[in-house]
Amino acid sequence: MHQARSDSPANIAGLLYGILLFALLLSASIGRAAEERAGVHETVIAGDYFGAGANVSPGGTVDGDAFIAGARVDLSKPVNGAALLAGGGVSITERVGGDLYATGGSVMIDAPVAGNARLAGGQVEITKRGQVIGKTTLAGGRVTVLGKAGRQLTVFGEHVLLDGEVTGNVTIASRTLSIGPNARVSGKLTYRGSVPAQMDPAAVITGGINYLSFDFEDETYQPVARVVAWVGVIAFTVGLFLIGVLAIVMAPQSTAHMSRLARGRPVSSLALGLVTIVCMPIAVVLLMLTIVGIPFAFMLLLVWPMILIFGYLAGVMAVSDAVAGPSADAKGRRIFLLAMGLGVMLLFARVPFAGWFIGMLLLVMGVGAMALNAMGATVPVRIKKEKPVVRAGEPPEPVSRREPTFRID
Repeated sequence: MHQARSDSPANIAGLLYGILLFALLLSASIGRAAEERAGVHETVIAGDYFGAGANVSPGGTVDGDAFIAGARVDLSKPVNGAALLAGGGVSITERVGGDLYATGGSVMIDAPVAGNARLAGGQVEITKRGQVIGKTTLAGGRVTVLGKAGRQLTVFGEHVLLDGEVTGNVTIASRTLSIGPNARVSGKLTYRGSVPAQMDPAAVITGGINYLSFDFEDETYQPVARVVAWVGVIAFTVGLFLIGVLAIVMAPQSTAHMSRLARGRPVSSLALGLVTIVCMPIAVVLLMLTIVGIPFAFMLLLVWPMILIFGYLAGVMAVSDAVAGPSADAKGRRIFLLAMGLGVMLLFARVPFAGWFIGMLLLVMGVGAMALNAMGATVPVRIKKEKPVVRAGEPPEPVSRREPTFRID
């Protein structure tokens, strides 16, 4: 076993977590301009672009940062700030003026990135046109570097092809490594793998190669699993945040009412949420037993995970809106506190048992609040009895009493 270095891929998760919290705080700004395209929900808040949907791509240049989640994400317009992208397929074909963070089934950089790049996915590629000025961190099943990967490159993957340019040191941990003829590394290349790297004679490694042999099965999968798990959790949290932002911007009254229901009727929310979560699978099984109900059972199976996800978001939003207090109607403040709440829960999830318990409590309460809102429930209003005010020097006003009257026929 080799001791992990400070720049080893095992530390990528902690770095991504810190970057996520910073990116979430950047979104706490006031003011908005929203529009809706077919299959895409998007909004702009103080220059920052938020988009979610099936196929998402900004319609024009983004002045600030870009936060995008969808089945297919295509960053085909310039972004002057940082970009945080998550989707089934992610491609960057236009300039990013700040740092780039992307995760998905496939991630491709085909444009310049002025800052650092942190990418994770099943297939990760920096094309010949792709260029990273800062530091580059890549994690994936198959990683390909054909362009310029910045002043430092760290790669964690199953199969890695290095055929591009790096102006600093390179650290790679993978099962196999192929170094192509166009590879140019100004610094030292440290490679940890099961077999030695296959290097083309035309490749140039100025600082030489330091090969460290180890059992990839025992020593690599554990840190890879940690990195993949953190990337998944971060992508999930970012997706929730984007959905929450869109909900607050486009339906402020409905979301605020749902939050007040969760706080004003906590027992009803928890009870109804628990009944909904428990009874949904039972209903699916019962519907499966009938031929007519099979289509409805599949519909419930598709809807049930969405109910759980939205329920957790509703629970966190209820707490963050409670912190907002009387100023809960201000969208900017609600968005800021929602970001803080999701970030705190991401950190609190590492606490054994307590983190899981609090998360489940918020999920159940959120599902119940959604059910109450769908049924048209109202928030109970407490009426305070006002005592009559007696001014100094004045006798208290006598209470008028009406004597009973009797009617005699």
